[in-house]
Amino acid sequence: MNNVTSIVVLVAFILGIMLLFNLYTRMLSKIQQNSIRRRLEKGKVNDQQLIKLCSAADKGRNRKMMAIFMYGIFFKSFLNMQEDVYQLYKAEIDKRGLTY
Repeated sequence: MNNVTSIVVLVAFILGIMLLFNLYTRMLSKIQQNSIRRRLEKGKVNDQQLIKLCSAADKGRNRKMMAIFMYGIFFKSFLNMQEDVYQLYKAEIDKRGLTY
């Protein structure tokens, strides 16, 4: 019976760590998006920089192997983060009437 409780405690501990990591990545994603949004709203990014950033975000959102290496089983949260960043840049490009 002692082994069973030890295994249950270990599984609960691992799940707790996974939950904390997931919350951490979500928080980082929101902070990054807010930072990008503020930079775009203040006009600190010129047109050339915006096009380069958008193309880099486009490449980054399609790299699943990099996401798996960096985030492991949470690779979908990394891909969602990259997709959200791409959407921010894409919306700003459309707002400015640019093409990339």
